[in-house]
Amino acid sequence: MTFTHDLPDHRIPDGTADGVRTLLDAVREGRVEDIPKLVGTLTDAERRKGLPVLKQWRKEIPELWRGEGHLLVRRGLLLAGAGCCTGATAAAQWLTSRDLWWAGPEDPQVVVDVLGDRAPEWLAEVARRLAERRTVGGWEYGLIKRLSLLAGCEPPMTDGFVLGWERDIPQRGRTIEEGLRDDPFLKAAVPRLFEVDEAGSDFQYTWGADPGWPGALASLAREGLLSREMLVEGCLSRLLRGGRLGIVKGFLALLTALDLTADERAAHTLTWVRMLSVGHSLAAARAQEVLAELDEAGRLETEHLVEASRAALFRPEKKIVRAQLAMLDKAIKRDRSLTDELLPVVSEAFGHEEHSLQDKALALAVRHRKHAGEGVLAELAASVQLLPSDLRERAAEAFGGVVAAEEAGPPAVEDDVLPPVAAPERLDPAPLAPAELAEEVVALLRGKGTPAQEERALNSLVVHAHADLAGLRAALEPVVAAHRQPASWLSDNVFAQALEAVVMFVMGDAAKEKTSTLRIQSGLGALRFRFQEHQCPHTAIWSVCLSRAAEIGARLELGDPLPFLLATPTWTTGTIDPSELAARLAAYEESGTEPGPADLVQALLRLDRDVPLEARAAADRLTSPAGRRLAAWLASGGLPDPVVSRETERLRLRTPRPGVLVRTEALPGHEDHPEPFRSLLDAHDPIGRPCKCGGGGQCSPQALALLPQHREIIAARMLSAFSALADSDHLGHGVPVLPALAESGGPAGPATHLLVAYGLGARRFEEQLFAVDAMLVLAARGQLHAEQLGRDVAELASLRRLKLKRVVAALQEAVRTGAYATVWAVLSGALPGLLSGEPALADGALLTLAADCAERSGSRGAIPEIDELAARKGSSQLIKQARRLRTALSRDASCR
Repeated sequence: MTFTHDLPDHRIPDGTADGVRTLLDAVREGRVEDIPKLVGTLTDAERRKGLPVLKQWRKEIPELWRGEGHLLVRRGLLLAGAGCCTGATAAAQWLTSRDLWWAGPEDPQVVVDVLGDRAPEWLAEVARRLAERRTVGGWEYGLIKRLSLLAGCEPPMTDGFVLGWERDIPQRGRTIEEGLRDDPFLKAAVPRLFEVDEAGSDFQYTWGADPGWPGALASLAREGLLSREMLVEGCLSRLLRGGRLGIVKGFLALLTALDLTADERAAHTLTWVRMLSVGHSLAAARAQEVLAELDEAGRLETEHLVEASRAALFRPEKKIVRAQLAMLDKAIKRDRSLTDELLPVVSEAFGHEEHSLQDKALALAVRHRKHAGEGVLAELAASVQLLPSDLRERAAEAFGGVVAAEEAGPPAVEDDVLPPVAAPERLDPAPLAPAELAEEVVALLRGKGTPAQEERALNSLVVHAHADLAGLRAALEPVVAAHRQPASWLSDNVFAQALEAVVMFVMGDAAKEKTSTLRIQSGLGALRFRFQEHQCPHTAIWSVCLSRAAEIGARLELGDPLPFLLATPTWTTGTIDPSELAARLAAYEESGTEPGPADLVQALLRLDRDVPLEARAAADRLTSPAGRRLAAWLASGGLPDPVVSRETERLRLRTPRPGVLVRTEALPGHEDHPEPFRSLLDAHDPIGRPCKCGGGGQCSPQALALLPQHREIIAARMLSAFSALADSDHLGHGVPVLPALAESGGPAGPATHLLVAYGLGARRFEEQLFAVDAMLVLAARGQLHAEQLGRDVAELASLRRLKLKRVVAALQEAVRTGAYATVWAVLSGALPGLLSGEPALADGALLTLAADCAERSGSRGAIPEIDELAARKGSSQLIKQARRLRTALSRDASCR
């Protein structure tokens, strides 16, 4: 069957030899099954003559051309081109070219049939080139395997090939062991599994009756097909390197399957010690178990026990530290002569962040102190300063005069350490040079840019389009030619899509083919539809930049381009200096330029709250309608702050874990603005009148730059997205915006604080750091309502939108910077709500952090919920830390 509908007109040059013409006919008609035979009939000279035609045809294929017939033509090009390449390097490059590789056949034997008449050395070189790629896909691995077998050589064991080999072993209808036993590359590939970073991803899994990779490798080692020593050494070395959780689990499973003997374990003592120091937490726990068994059997030297203990007590995992302290306790009880060697090691845990572990270490030291020498006791006393105040007092009672009196008292009060308040950076008002602008556009089309970079690039496009359109087009021509995917595919940054549309407007007719090929919605009609229809307070956020792009395009099509943009920010936050906007409008009046409506509204919405008298005077001197509008805007005080209110979602079947959202009232005069600004400033009622748009505004610095002096409006709209992300535990998609939110302007109200509270409960630690940074920046700027943030955390935790353990980890990071008073203020707001329920949401870790902060910040004042908890009977960490916190809060002011 042939496919010619809607295909490029691939022409065969006159004078083409019959054999080559027949091959080319088969390619353009999609007769893939005929190509191997036709290539085999050609001489090397004929193949070299046919290759330039195939290269030209490849260039003519549209990037997004992927229909059924198109796929067969591409596949034909892939096979014919590879067969016509007489050099091994050229053949490998052709097979992996970006516009053809995805059309590769599912069965790589078809490619082998095309290349099968080549010399073994040639085939081996192609296999080597293919294997050197960073990633080796399924059909590529099959091709390398078949080429290597055909050439009679061992395939290159590159990382990509080994990963492909690992993926190829599991096959339906056979076990892993059966696949490995029959594989020709077994002995060469298995040792590489321990060297390739991503290898071993499937080792943790079993499939029904198939014990999986660990059981298979151990079984083959018992049969002598694989070296047991190689497997043991490789597995241990791989665990030392660490890696993803799934990979570590897999190699631990292999270690279990190998079932090391006592002698094998003892022979690798130093490896276990090192694994306990630098290994993944699971690997470290396994190493600790082995070392404990060796110690019980009397096969662990004291020096190795000391080294292992120092490493274990330095780790953050409580379980490992607790087990190591128990191991030291047993060792000292077993041989009292080791007290002077082992007891100083215990003091390493005095500086641990977990109070319960400090308590356990102190108890161990006190229990064995009578067997220690004077020098060891002095060393322990010197380490007492690492303990919190309540434990220092116990140490003073236990060690008596050995502990200095000042070390036993309450800790010295420390001032809060907050980051310096950085002034916003002023942008360079000069437009980028055309060549520099072209480079910037390439990055920005992929969404790789800040709002300041994007706005400067947009203004530069407008300036050069007005001053030298031909020169700008010449600079952008290579950018457009290399633009192979629409911006909407490269990034979810809508500004990148708007910038793409402006670039296509600038290029005019020269870009029509590109916009058609990539199906870019850059026409005025398409853009206007996107920002004028179906507006709501959320979609309006990303529609603003589209409206500005459409406005720029309309002026270009009318032959009346703007000389520059009014809305280009003065500072990196997106804010515009009122004096600067007045000067820009004065230049417009002088040149007789009519401002773009969207550009003017955006400029007004970005004005700084602080308006100098000279800016008001300059605005009053303007005579154009736009100038009078600016003067009236400044005289009225500009855009007012919205009326906001917190609301909790009702408990329903669709919202089993309701969130807390913020309602904003419509701003006065919003109906006087065109869309999408009207919807942007309209009322936002996410609970009473929820939107049908998908539920959230774009969580990006670009959104904040729309209203840089009114962050609460944007934050309230972002909150809907954050609430949904928290419900699915995917807050990592939104939290990077939080530092920009903290640096933005305007009051930091309930929406801002709720966003920070959500961020503190993000799943990954690196995601929580965005919220920590935002909290500390707000505190440094005097805009953090810490107790309200604490109440937000408590409410969200009670609604099951936050996991308190994550919030504690985030606040502990803030404490490490020295922000004791700030964190205590947050916790003091959260504790009443977290302790009011039954059972209480708070745990020992939270109260430990609270007690540390209260002691270090010198905070005073009773919390009834803490007093009630401290009065209960019991010895749990929760009650112990409640008593410690009550003591800290009730100290006399003289203790400060």
